[in-house]
Amino acid sequence: MDKIFLDDIRLSIKIGTTEKERGKAQLCRLNLTIFQSIEKAASGELDKTVDYRAVYGLVQELSRRRIFTLLEEIALLICREVLQKFKAKRVKVQIGKVRPFSKRLGFVGVEVERQRSWLP
Repeated sequence: MDKIFLDDIRLSIKIGTTEKERGKAQLCRLNLTIFQSIEKAASGELDKTVDYRAVYGLVQELSRRRIFTLLEEIALLICREVLQKFKAKRVKVQIGKVRPFSKRLGFVGVEVERQRSWLP
């Protein structure tokens, strides 16, 4: 299966398990992989593939839409929305907080992968 990926997207997200954490946006980094055949895109027509700019815009919008408690929440939200709005067969999202709760921890994150059959 072919892959389209957007790596190292930097997001400011209000996220955390405590009210203090959620009070201020935190720097997060996201990698997104979309699995689909890109054979038809050989024609050079954008409508035959996934518009990377549109995916990036969706990720930005979702990260600003609300306050999150867990990284798992936003990772699954992004998977669901990308699968619903784009021609993706499968999506993988890696997201993490940069410099989370301890100065001795540089990064903490989650990775989720979902297929179109996961959608309700």
